[in-house]
Amino acid sequence: MDHNADDLSRMKILIVDDVPTNIELLSITLASRNYQIFTAESGTKTLEITPELQPDLILLDIMMPGENGIETCKKLKNSELTRDIPIIFVTAKGGGDDIIEGFNAGGVDYILKPYRLPEVLARVETHLRLKKSIRDKDNLISELKDTQEVLMNSAKKDLLTGLWNRPGLEEKLFQEQLKSQSTEKAFSLILADIDHISKINDKFGISIGDQVIIRTASLLTDTLRQYDHVGRWSSEEFLILLPGTELKDSKILGEKIRIRIENEMLDFNQNHIPMTLSMGVNQCSPDKQWNKCLIETQECLRRAKGLGRNQLVAPENA
Repeated sequence: MDHNADDLSRMKILIVDDVPTNIELLSITLASRNYQIFTAESGTKTLEITPELQPDLILLDIMMPGENGIETCKKLKNSELTRDIPIIFVTAKGGGDDIIEGFNAGGVDYILKPYRLPEVLARVETHLRLKKSIRDKDNLISELKDTQEVLMNSAKKDLLTGLWNRPGLEEKLFQEQLKSQSTEKAFSLILADIDHISKINDKFGISIGDQVIIRTASLLTDTLRQYDHVGRWSSEEFLILLPGTELKDSKILGEKIRIRIENEMLDFNQNHIPMTLSMGVNQCSPDKQWNKCLIETQECLRRAKGLGRNQLVAPENA
């Protein structure tokens, strides 16, 4: 075995023995490998300090007064906080029954007294490497899960505005529909279209059109409530999801948004570029599928454009 254990240095070992000379000998031997050494003189003390200490390995003497090593090991393995800590039993008994009892209690290995120090170092290093490998694997899995979550969320975000894109919005709509059915409370949708964006692109260039889209997205986010959702539904369309909101309140909020956008100007080369929105608003009842509700909202938006734009329109029978 490679005895260069630099990559294991500072790993924590708890030595448990009621005989001070045994603790001293093991401590000196293991400290030579730059491990962090902690000690306990009884099973009771071990159970007290281990949950907070979280050692990487425990060397546990079997024959101790009071709480012996086997009983201590069983209690450590029954606790969620300490069950994964490897335990090497230290014993003067080499009989098969004692060793089997230790393994059955949850031990991973054993060391016989009197110590053969090279064997002690080899066994300790073996189990510390295994512990480190498991920890590294768990850390890698956690990092991969975090990366996967970031990638999945990125796939649901619009690159230009940072808002939800259509797939992200569809997921939110589905979740809100389930919530609506559970609580029997309606929610509302607002579909907002930036007026004359094609004319802005033609006159000032697509990059300025993008700035209008980005500024609109920022104003929408700033105006909406913390629990509302907004995303870019298409090139110049934004879909706003208002959880637990009936039509009356959604119309008030929609009009607030429309006025705020109307009062905004984007300056470019001494040109003042006006910004307005045409908006369709609709209430989605718990018994209605969100896609059908959205079709009705799109019809309201179409009517708003037909009435001259910069208007908010709700269903006629609302």
